[in-house]
Amino acid sequence: MKNKTEKSENFCRTCGFIYKKGGLIYRTFYPWGKDNKSPTMDICSCCGVQFGYEDCKRDAMLSYREKWLSSGAEWFSGNYKPSNWDLEKQLKNIPDKYK
Repeated sequence: MKNKTEKSENFCRTCGFIYKKGGLIYRTFYPWGKDNKSPTMDICSCCGVQFGYEDCKRDAMLSYREKWLSSGAEWFSGNYKPSNWDLEKQLKNIPDKYK
């Protein structure tokens, strides 16, 4: 059982993109499930990481993030990229435990 301060994560642990209703998608989406332990195996619209595969271990996630950033942080699904996208602001969404 989750403790009361823990909440479901609706963001990409690799790039910090937030999946929320009213944003790029029609509903709030939890890449690692509402229990934070059941990855969807979907692909992040922003960085292209596969939830539960390339971000399943911290070292792999850090390596993926570094490669994505060093190659220009291109959007995986460019047609979803917001016109006011701010990479630095988005990266701040990543909690310390995933940095």
